[in-house]
Amino acid sequence: MTNSIIQKTITATKWSVITELVSKCISPITSIILARLLAPEAFGVFATIQMVITFAEVFVESGFQKYLIQHDFENDDNEKQYMSVAFWANLAISLLLWVLIIIFNPLIATLVGSPGKGKLLVIMGFTIPVYGIIGIQNCKLKKDLDFKRFFYVRIASAIVPVVITIPLALLGLSYWALIVGNIVGVLVNSIVLLILRSFTPMLYFSWNDLRTMMSFGIWTLLNGLAVWLTAWFDTFLISNFLNDYYLGLYKNSVSLITAIFAMVTSAIVPVLFSSLSKFQHDSFMFNKLFSDVVCRLTMLLLPAGFGLFLYQDFATSVLLGEKWTEAARIIGITSIVTALRTVYVSLNGDVFRAKGHFKLPLVFQIIELLITLPMCYWGLINGFWYFVYLRAFAKIIMFPIEIVYLQKKCDINIRKILKKSFPYYVATMIMALFAYLLKMISLTTLWNIISIIICIIVYLGVLIFFPSERAAFINGSRKIFKRMRLIKH
Repeated sequence: MTNSIIQKTITATKWSVITELVSKCISPITSIILARLLAPEAFGVFATIQMVITFAEVFVESGFQKYLIQHDFENDDNEKQYMSVAFWANLAISLLLWVLIIIFNPLIATLVGSPGKGKLLVIMGFTIPVYGIIGIQNCKLKKDLDFKRFFYVRIASAIVPVVITIPLALLGLSYWALIVGNIVGVLVNSIVLLILRSFTPMLYFSWNDLRTMMSFGIWTLLNGLAVWLTAWFDTFLISNFLNDYYLGLYKNSVSLITAIFAMVTSAIVPVLFSSLSKFQHDSFMFNKLFSDVVCRLTMLLLPAGFGLFLYQDFATSVLLGEKWTEAARIIGITSIVTALRTVYVSLNGDVFRAKGHFKLPLVFQIIELLITLPMCYWGLINGFWYFVYLRAFAKIIMFPIEIVYLQKKCDINIRKILKKSFPYYVATMIMALFAYLLKMISLTTLWNIISIIICIIVYLGVLIFFPSERAAFINGSRKIFKRMRLIKH
């Protein structure tokens, strides 16, 4: 059984990596192009609309998906019954939410700092019931670790911005390009899932089954609301205190860095929760799987975060263009914070839930909000850049608290993880020192490229000095050469 789960996890991870690498490469590339075609104000308007739609989507998910993935059902028929109940409940909730947006759209638009943009909310709100339809279908693929078919779903929706959003932006449609592209992307997603037939709902509904899922999923729902508030309250504050320019400047910069780091993390996270849930009663394998993931993420993300911070001006010029030079400091500080938060905070919620501790992520989110909200409000009153730095600091403020509970509730050996990650910290610090010295020589584009290559070589060179990393490098090289020989034959 354990070997079967491990093999399925390896296969799922392979397809998840392929899927996310392709789709997440398309996303930042598209953002880079759009940043040169659209003004920051367009991204600001779109951000306020997204804030409302994602809030509604939290209720559509309602914690059902986490329950369906984590729960061990008696048989396939029992699983299909629960999934059917979740499907019809999702659809009903999503339609109700869209109707409420249609009725109250002027008031909602004013509340989020975009008066007169209510019709945009109604149009974009069409995606809510579509999301309600496809949510359980996506859930079924993830539960079965069927990331091979999930590949087609993600790739189909990922190419939509290339063929829809960018041409519309070239035509000068401003935020309409982003809105139409988003709607078409969701529709394409649903069509591909319909073709794949990952899940077909039964004409079945049970209030008892719904109550069972709700009693389990209420904590996930509340946690989802807290996560949404944590992710979007900055958008709400900026849209009400400043203007669309600063909102677009901040939100698009943060979103782009998040998308870049997601090229690595989103290939792992969907598989991680499903796999940890299957090992929830095997403490050794649970700990090993989580520690391996954290160490690999540290190896990749830590140098990337510090590198983008040190080359923030050059990175902003390359990623966003000359219209966005003011975003350089946002790019820099967000890169370091995103790297640290991803490794030491972002995965913890799934770890707790995989062990059945569904209340803890909510408690931590509430604590984080109680600290972050007044801090960022004070920062914004004193100026935009006060807000930027305080918001960045707030994203890693829960790190010490969550470490304690990971050890206490999930028996995660943090000391062992930090020890295994030690080579990456040493290599990153030495690389950062080289970057600082190299930047003193010249700031030209050519020299920036050369010095970045030198920094990568330095980072890898330092890692080779550690026996564990040297052994991993040799073993990895042997596997690659072995596969190349097999391909030739």
